Amino acid sequence: MLTLHVPATPATNHLISDAEFAAMKRGAVLINTARGSVVDVAALVRALKDGRLSAAGLDVLPQEHLMRDEAEIFRTDGHKEEELRTLLASNVLLQFPNVIVTPHNAYNTVDAVHRIIETTIENIEAFTGGAPRNVVS
Repeated sequence: MLTLHVPATPATNHLISDAEFAAMKRGAVLINTARGSVVDVAALVRALKDGRLSAAGLDVLPQEHLMRDEAEIFRTDGHKEEELRTLLASNVLLQFPNVIVTPHNAYNTVDAVHRIIETTIENIEAFTGGAPRNVVS
């Protein structure tokens, strides 16, 4: 089993691709709770299809925003071929019986939402008091 817990950076883009899948023990399981771009989803489809992987659990997929609203593809020009291939591969993954895709909402606990609300209130109060906090520059 391989579990992924890394940030999305240029260095981690497609960290797991055909070469990495080929090096895994046949029948391995992939769990990705990192970011969608960490796994080359076309390579993941191939690894599942040929039995290199026996299953995958995915908390994230690349191009999730387009999967939620596929009509978005037609609202703007300039979608790269790679984006469309990734979207197609992600949709193919949803059809595999040995792939589980869960909504990416790790923040969505009572405690986490409470902290988000508290931080938001503190930020608004600090801003209106003339001493902004958590300023992004």
